[in-house]
Amino acid sequence: MRPVTSERTALSIGLLDDLGVVREAERLGYESIWTGEGQGKTAFGKLERWATATDEIGLGASIVNVYSRTPAVLAQATATLDAHSDGRASLGLGVAHPGVVEGFHGVPFERPLPRMAEYIGLVRRYLAGVDEPFEGEFFSPERTRFWEAFEPVRSTVPIYNAALGPGNVRLTGEYADGWLPYLYPVDRFREAMGWLREGAERAGRSVDDVDVAMYLLTSVDEDADAAYRAAAHHVVQYLRHIPGYYEGIAREAGYDDEVDAAQAADTDADAVDELSEGFVESVGVVGTPDDVRAQLDELRDAGLDLPIVRAPMSADEDGLRDTMAALAPEGS
Repeated sequence: MRPVTSERTALSIGLLDDLGVVREAERLGYESIWTGEGQGKTAFGKLERWATATDEIGLGASIVNVYSRTPAVLAQATATLDAHSDGRASLGLGVAHPGVVEGFHGVPFERPLPRMAEYIGLVRRYLAGVDEPFEGEFFSPERTRFWEAFEPVRSTVPIYNAALGPGNVRLTGEYADGWLPYLYPVDRFREAMGWLREGAERAGRSVDDVDVAMYLLTSVDEDADAAYRAAAHHVVQYLRHIPGYYEGIAREAGYDDEVDAAQAADTDADAVDELSEGFVESVGVVGTPDDVRAQLDELRDAGLDLPIVRAPMSADEDGLRDTMAALAPEGS
């Protein structure tokens, strides 16, 4: 299988923590590898482990929510990872949703956008070592500098925001270094690039200053129908088990009937049958290797800088490795 592109390509392995896969991603030439945490292992715990097993690949935490840690704790974790990896860390933040914030962490899900803006600014202050008090709406530390015994490797680390809605995407353009959308229909993505541009202009900068790094559901199989069904199963998990979050984007893109039918189905398997091929293909890149290459090119043309390849959650290790090999950057 020939590699898809010489352009920037990253990888997410979901909640998996497999050093063999991480080493393989580095060998294949992926720019960076990203991991979340949800209600499982912490992102930083995994990334610290991966840092010891790799030499060059970037290490991205995404998404880490802005309710379960203070900005100081998150800045410490980020700076520590950056030190242990010789400057390879990236930080992906998100406001998450009430199911995680209230249901798992037990804290109120309140005022997410102002909180995100303040959070980004404070993490940057800690990394830069601003030794002055800060008076904010949510946090008011007396100093935002680490002890002299710990000097961060870099005074700035790229901060991405996993924004979905218009206000949050504009906030990303205004405050963040990068944007991390997920399960975003192509037409909606094109529209959202306008919101990102508006936010960037508020801050007096260009949208080109914001790294657009989409988490991209990627289902590759020589059997296009098998690729479609694997992707559909993945989408169903989000529509049925994280209601009110990703489903909102699908509804706004005009897929109300399919979302309703999938949620009303008796089983996840039945729900897969309720999703059209057009819907599934609108939120991921799906099909044969040639199909996927063409879809990736379309997204890059629409403004995507860094696709973060994410195999369907039903993929076994062989399926994940096949996906990694199919989309590996040229020259690997």
